[in-house]
Amino acid sequence: MTYEELAFGGGDPDRESWLRSWVAAHIRLLIASLVVLSLAGAGGWYLYERSWLPQPPPDVALSPSLEFEVTMCGCDGITAATVEQWQEAEAMLRAMPQVTSVKVKSGQEVADQRRRSYEGIGDTKWVEGSSPYGDVLRGVLRRAQDFPAIVEKMRSAPRVAMVLRSEVNFWAGKAEAAITLCGQDLLSRRAPGCRQGKRAGATGTVTEEEKAAIVARLRDLPGVQTIYFQDSGYALKLVKLSHPDYKPDEPMPGSFFVKFSDPALAREIAPAIEPMPGVVAVGPVLPKE
Repeated sequence: MTYEELAFGGGDPDRESWLRSWVAAHIRLLIASLVVLSLAGAGGWYLYERSWLPQPPPDVALSPSLEFEVTMCGCDGITAATVEQWQEAEAMLRAMPQVTSVKVKSGQEVADQRRRSYEGIGDTKWVEGSSPYGDVLRGVLRRAQDFPAIVEKMRSAPRVAMVLRSEVNFWAGKAEAAITLCGQDLLSRRAPGCRQGKRAGATGTVTEEEKAAIVARLRDLPGVQTIYFQDSGYALKLVKLSHPDYKPDEPMPGSFFVKFSDPALAREIAPAIEPMPGVVAVGPVLPKE
């Protein structure tokens, strides 16, 4: 039997009668198969489209930060701490029972790491305009509630610029770049991309249209694998892991976080996204120490 004979019966009434009987007997199966194929195609397209929508932050367990930083004086216009002074501060920290470990990074090491991070997202302006850093003592607390004792102890240390509790580096390994969106905070009110919205009669907060345009532009960049959206509530939740009593005057801005299939491709993101309306800044996600 040729293909034409199978398809059209070849003029044989017996074959045509058999074909009609077979179709009649299997009509429900044929319809069901067509429906399944149709749904599979639509479902595949739906999943493809959904994969490009901003995803919520990964659902992982969160725990308070136990890390802190003591930054020694070393910025422009301030007399830098001497080697003897940061060694004295280091010895004071190591002698405290509340501290389990201390690591020293020179101001140059800190500056080099940040330079590499910003170069990794294609931001050369930040690299050119960055200021010198003081040496940093990075320590780990035995308990989160021990941090006030560190602050009090460092008041008597010479040439200490500041003592800070390190924020939880939640996005390290999950994204290469962060896009801070215009909100109601002070930084947003001063950002050119947010003032542009005000000139258009908006409040300055990023609009849904602007967010959609940013996502569309991200989709055009090579290597973009996943786009996450962190809303104001989740941002505050992460901050409170390090600063439980923190109460912002205004809602924290939302942010996109972008994961690339190859981190080297992240160099395209800052030049492409930072000039867009609704964007405060594009920054790197710093690696974990």
